Amino acid sequence: MIRKLGLLTCFSCLTSIGCAEGSSGVTRMADGVRYEGRFVNPEAYAAYLIGVEREALGEYKNALSSYLEAHAEDPDSPEVWARIGAVQCAASTPEHGPKAAQIAFEHGLQNDPDYFGNYLERARCAERAHDFEVALSDATAAVARRPDDESANLMVARLLQALGRRAEARAWLEGLQTYRMPSAAAARALEATRSAAGLTAAPAPNATSASTSVSTSASSFASTSSTARSAAFAELQSGRAERARKQAQLELDADPTNSDAWIAALVACDALRDAQCFESALASLRTPSLAPSREALGYLRELLDRRTGSKVVF
Repeated sequence: MIRKLGLLTCFSCLTSIGCAEGSSGVTRMADGVRYEGRFVNPEAYAAYLIGVEREALGEYKNALSSYLEAHAEDPDSPEVWARIGAVQCAASTPEHGPKAAQIAFEHGLQNDPDYFGNYLERARCAERAHDFEVALSDATAAVARRPDDESANLMVARLLQALGRRAEARAWLEGLQTYRMPSAAAARALEATRSAAGLTAAPAPNATSASTSVSTSASSFASTSSTARSAAFAELQSGRAERARKQAQLELDADPTNSDAWIAALVACDALRDAQCFESALASLRTPSLAPSREALGYLRELLDRRTGSKVVF
């Protein structure tokens, strides 16, 4: 629970270098670039991040409570509705998930029909229910709104395969590698579709080196820590925030569900006082494959303490 969270006027700009609040939004300055956006108070951020931690632990009922608290503080947030729908779906049986989360996703899309997250989470929910046609429609809508999001692109390819449209899945993945440097996960997916078609697997440019880089850094870090699953924490401990941000992003490109890397990215962006970086990382949450490590949770608590000015207890 969050204890005695007061209104923090001086914190209204969050990580911005400069800020001017208007009647319906704020102007943030980061690295000399002006960004227009909604004002989001620290209480909403805190409740959202606590929800993230609870969701990662599979505590969906408690996560829903935190996300509803975040919604009460920031009712216009489509991101919060996406998380509410995601946990409502996860807390239900696969066949009942889409119905349980329907209202949340609809509210999110009403708030911002251009935000990709509600389409993506609704697609995940439908895929879990084996409603592949519906899932594909939402997954392609998510890609249309954020073409460089790898998890959405991989989902489209996966759904095409599930529908028996294997040639289209392969073509989609080949198109993805021309759009951006593929991660190890994207390279493996493409290789699998080529192998299934009896084609020679040709590694995408830089895919091997990217995979090797992630594997090397992860294995070297494993020798110094038995808990954390992100080498970015070692960079943070050495005060190298920019290197930590880059390392966390590299790990997230390889595995978008790495909750440790996601927390490390948030902490690094916060340390760099980069509002755009922080908000981008915050919105990139994927349902974690594993709960955060104890070290990652320690960093998350410190981050919440800094942003809210109050002690946070999970």
